[in-house]
Formats: sequence, structure tokens, C-alpha cells
Amino acid sequence: MDAAADTLNRRAGIAMSNGKPLSRDAVLQLRKAVVTRAADTDDLMERALRRPLGSAKSIQELHDLLLFMVAYPASMAQYRSAVRNLNGFRRALGAHLKDDRRLRERLRDTGIQGCDMIGLYSFELAHWLLRRWPGRIELHSADAERQVATTSLLPMLTMAEREVLEPLDGDTEQLLRCAFGEDAGARFHGLIRTIAEHPMDEGLREALFSNLQPYLRIVGDERTPSLTGLRMRLLEPFHHEGALERTTDAVRIIAQPIAGALPLTRAKRRELIDKGRMVLALMQRETDPITYAGSAEAFDMGRGLMIALYHLDARHRLALEGYVGFMAFKNGVPMAYGGAWLFPGRSKVGINVFPALRGGESAWFFAQLLRLYRQRFDVRVFEAENYQLGHGNADGLRSGAYWFYYRLGFRPWNEPLARIAERELDRMRAGKQVPVAILKRLVADGLVLRLTDDPAPLIDTSALLSRAQEHLLLQGTAGRRRTVEAMRSRLCSALGMEPAEMRSLELRFAVDAWAPLCDMIPDLHSWPRQERGRMASAIRARAMGDEQAHQALLRRCHRLLSAWAALAERVA
Repeated sequence: MDAAADTLNRRAGIAMSNGKPLSRDAVLQLRKAVVTRAADTDDLMERALRRPLGSAKSIQELHDLLLFMVAYPASMAQYRSAVRNLNGFRRALGAHLKDDRRLRERLRDTGIQGCDMIGLYSFELAHWLLRRWPGRIELHSADAERQVATTSLLPMLTMAEREVLEPLDGDTEQLLRCAFGEDAGARFHGLIRTIAEHPMDEGLREALFSNLQPYLRIVGDERTPSLTGLRMRLLEPFHHEGALERTTDAVRIIAQPIAGALPLTRAKRRELIDKGRMVLALMQRETDPITYAGSAEAFDMGRGLMIALYHLDARHRLALEGYVGFMAFKNGVPMAYGGAWLFPGRSKVGINVFPALRGGESAWFFAQLLRLYRQRFDVRVFEAENYQLGHGNADGLRSGAYWFYYRLGFRPWNEPLARIAERELDRMRAGKQVPVAILKRLVADGLVLRLTDDPAPLIDTSALLSRAQEHLLLQGTAGRRRTVEAMRSRLCSALGMEPAEMRSLELRFAVDAWAPLCDMIPDLHSWPRQERGRMASAIRARAMGDEQAHQALLRRCHRLLSAWAALAERVA
């Protein structure tokens, strides 16, 4: 080992010996020992950490392994050792990155401390990142065609700027340089500030920003958040004695009562939202419930698992389904994200476990997630959509997502596919592979987990929204805004909601979401007062962002749900 490597690793606080750099294969073998709880795991880890850092691939695997050990320690001593080793790894790598530009580039987009991240985000998230880390966010590139960029950007500038910029040659990046300067940080700040300050609707602002396709760079250093150090510490660390949970009785777990939400201060709620946004940004991902979170709550699900639920603000809620996102943390380490799309009694659900924590107790975690959604929102039926299983999704098909859901109790909707799935599972148990053609046929139809019979009508929400769109088109040429205002007025009149209530922006959004859907019901004014009162209560709960109350109240709107079911089934 050369003197530079020795200095690097001593600086990290890890005792080093001579030897070859740690290879990716060696780290993968070490991970296998950790996951299977091999007796000599601690000795293997100690010897591995005495070797110099290896390739970018091995560094990333070692980083993820250390995170896994923080999340799934076999003892509290191993937990403390993993935390200590992760800190040592971070110091060693930080020193290495200062001297090795090629390694820094190869570790880009990994989320590791000190490494850059380049991503494409919504205006809301990009603006938030800039406000939080003004000196660490810059414009990397913009992929929009020059004509699209010119059309999107120039109307927001002064006439003098337009006359200078419009005739200039060059691509979109050259246009942005001329408009906002050569410095990448100042250029991004200028673009964001120009769009933020221009008077326009939020939806139009997002569309214009998206038109430019601006990729931003999060400059990684010791001050910038990273997946290496991001934690959400609301629970005491938990250690796993013995083997990890590999088999799970999901139905039994889902039936177990949950405790109430953890008590959170306003600052902790804000931290929950901020860390959710940062984790996804560092993974080059984004979900509406976290980006546009109006509120968040957290639940202790046991064994060091904390699940945070994120509720959309009033402006970004879907017209029918309650989209409630989640992020899971294991011993504070970000573990998974996804969401549920709720409608009375049933819910679509989707999850994505982060690579670093795969191979742990994923099935047990998913059962806990279903348990939380089931009891928080009275879900009777869970649906796994075909894309989540691999339909049009090569990663999902390769990962075996279909059988992951199947082993948790999800089953095909129809009997012929159920018989095929059962037959193929028997073949797999006998060591045979499922033919790709059959697997593609299975994943095309989705899966469902029925926890109890539900008398609520099964409504195709997509079909219902299409009917509402057709209804809007039939309202003449008064203009969309005036048409929606007229529908809002008719709905408020039918439900006994006072015009003064519409001064609340949140309530107006909630009423407008339902207005076209209810305007298709010709006899709504003559419905029993009690039914119309329930509808008004459901709308008010929706406006307040209380999804639990909204789902409970909407479930009681029996006549409304029946009317919507009939409309969804009607041939256009």
C-alpha cells in the first residue's frame, strides 16, 4: 500500500494494513455474510475495512452495506460499530475525492457524501432546493430545443432583453448564458427568480419550467446533505437477534391494531417533509405528496421501522382518489418510498425499496405498510397495478415483483389467471422458471388483496373522470372558467354551502374538483338533506387535508357513490 493510501485511511480513523484494494466481489460476499447473519461477520468486516478503498463500484457497494448494517444490526454493538465505520468511510472517501476527479465523476448521482447529483425536477422542488442550499445548486444543462426555450423564456423578460436575445445564434444553454450569466450557480438562480417573480398561475409556471428541461447540479461536499448522513431519528435504534424475517403472514399482521401517530412538533413535521424531499432528490426521484406536502405524520411500526405519511395540499389533490405518499425509515435510514391512491374501501398501492436496504425484511415491511393504510383509511381491498408488477416495466418484470405480491396474498382478479399463477408457482417450487410469455400475461392484469367483503360499489375512477370531461365539453362556449364557476354555484346550492365559504381557497379547490362530477347528477337537488349534508362534510374534510376523515365521510355517501358508479358504467 502506498504512502498516500496509508495517510488517507489513517485519517479516516480505520487501522490499515497492506493489501489489495477492496473489490466489489469482496464487498458482495461480505454483504451476503451480513444478510445471512454469518457468525464471523464482524471479523470479516474488520478485515475488509483494513484494506484500501477500491473502485467506484466497490465504494458504492461498501457504502450501501454500511447503511444496511445501521438499519439491520445483529446487536447494539454492531449498530455502534456500523455508525462508526460509516463515519470513517465518509472521512476516507472525502479525502480521496479531493485528489481524484475521475473517481468523483464515477460516483456522481450515487447520493454518497461529497459526490455531485444531477437531476430533472419540478419547479417547486428546484425552487425549494435553491432556497435551502443557495450556494450548492447550479444549472448543469437544459435539453429543450432552442425555439421552445425562446418561446417559453422571452415573454418573461423585458422588451430590451427580448430584442437582444431573440436574434442570437446558439442552443438553449447559450440562450440561458446570455440571459443570466456564465456562472452556473448565478444562472440557475436567475432562471428560478425570473419564473418565480413573473405573475402567472402555478400550473403555468410548472409547465414553462418543464418546457426548458433544466437539469440542476447539487454540488456535493461535507456541507451538502447526502444519503450517507441523512437520518430521521424519531425512534430508538433496534437490533435483530437471530435471522431476519423471511416469511410473513401478511393478513395476520395487517389485522393487528396500530398505535396513534407519533407526537410531532411543528419543527419535526417540517423536518419530516424536508428530509423526504431531499432523499428523493438525491435518488433523482420525486413524488407529488412529498413535493407538495400540506402535512405529514409518522408512525412507529415496531422493530425500528418508522413510516411517514405525506398528505397533498389542497391545490394538488387529485379529483377523486386520495393520494397519500409514504417514506419508510429503518433505524433512521431511508428505506423505501411510494404511495396509495385511496377511494372508499379500496386502494391502489405502490412501493420502491431503496437499493441499499434490499435483502432485508422487505416482505415484513410491506405488510406493515398495508397494515397502516388499512387501519388509517379503512381500506378493504388493495390493488397492485400492472405496471408495478412488470407490465411495460422491464425492471419490475426482472425483479420478480409479481411473486413478491403473490406471496403476500395478492391474487389475480379472474379465475383463469388465478389457476395459471397457482400452476406456475408450483413449477417454481420445483425449480423451474416461469416462461417470459406467461409472466407477461400474468402481470398484464394486476393483482388484488381482499381483506374483507366491501358493499361499496366498485367504481372505475378513470371512466368517471372521462365522463366528467365529456360533460364539460357539452356545456357550450361560455368558456371553461365561467362553466366551472356555474357548476360550483349549482353544487354549493344543492349542498347548502354558503357563497361566503368560497373565500377559502382550499374549499374552493375542493368544490371545483367535485363540481363537474356532481353536475352530471340531474336530481341532486332533490336528494335527502342528510345525504347532501354528508357530501358537504366530505368536501370540507377534503379541503382541510384530513384524508382519514374525508375517506370515512365519503364512504357514507352511499347515494353519491352509486350515482358515480352508474355514470362510470354508462356507454359514452
